[in-house]
Amino acid sequence: MTNGEQEHDRIIAECTETLEAAPDDVMALLKRGRAWHEKRGYGNAIADFDDALGVNADRVEVPRILNARGLAFSDKGEQDLAITDFTQAILCGPSEEGLPKLYYNRGRSLNFKGAHDSAIQDFTEAIRLDPQHADAYGMRGLAWQNIGDYCKAIADYNLAIRNDPESADAYHNRGNAWVYRGKLRKAIADFTQAIRLDPKSATSYNSRGSAWRRKGRWGKALADLEQALELEPHSADRRRVLAAYLAVCPQRRCRDGTRAVQLMTEACEITDYKNAEHLIYLAAAYAERGDFPSAIAILQKALPLATTDDEKNDIRFCDELYKAGEPWRMESPSWRQRWA
Repeated sequence: MTNGEQEHDRIIAECTETLEAAPDDVMALLKRGRAWHEKRGYGNAIADFDDALGVNADRVEVPRILNARGLAFSDKGEQDLAITDFTQAILCGPSEEGLPKLYYNRGRSLNFKGAHDSAIQDFTEAIRLDPQHADAYGMRGLAWQNIGDYCKAIADYNLAIRNDPESADAYHNRGNAWVYRGKLRKAIADFTQAIRLDPKSATSYNSRGSAWRRKGRWGKALADLEQALELEPHSADRRRVLAAYLAVCPQRRCRDGTRAVQLMTEACEITDYKNAEHLIYLAAAYAERGDFPSAIAILQKALPLATTDDEKNDIRFCDELYKAGEPWRMESPSWRQRWA
């Protein structure tokens, strides 16, 4: 148990003792709810916030409680309920310094829902109220990126970095925008800076590895993907990305079919063999080892699980390859990509 987890447990115990003597203590309910939230006990957190709203809470505290409950709903994945809470908090007329946070939080939930245009409006309002709101610039950049406007995304990431030069997320997200624009050198520079700011970010190592792969720098890509798995050793996705690379990389010295099979088998076990993409790459790993009958059989198991056209097309494409006795190889980058 980490020091942070011990502290959350201590707060929960103290607030529980307080509430046994005074069940209507709004601040104790709010404090305990936030501690439950930090422990990812979202149901318990929401129950405490419900109780806090159910008592005769001070009018000043209502927007704070609604905001806290909205964040718990958002992290639980219930964005509609989160948006309702943030909207109600805004309508309560909170303090001037609290409004930017509420617009930001509602924009964040709207973005998670896929309502990117509405999210941009909320982030813009948060920025109008607080022109130095680095997170609002960063999230608005992500919303622009989600609708394919990478130039506006990069402009917002620039402002996020200007207001918070230590934001690893802003550098990482700007790196992704550079990848979409085909500017791989700039992307790698941003991912490297993100890693410097947050050396334990498996996501940044994974993104830089992908950028190195796009440039055909096979050894550098492999090193970054290995590091991503080392940082998140229990992740099915990290196994999938590394195993896929080991199975289909064009560079022979970077391929390792036996290890790819091991990693993809573990990923499939974690997801109970119900993820089509994982099965597709498990088949690719067997094909790399020359075991085409096993690869074809695994593809047949993947087919009923495929939910996207890309997955179905990959299965058909690989099935033809393996029946012809050929392994799957990713396409080597063009000279333009190598120099991007």
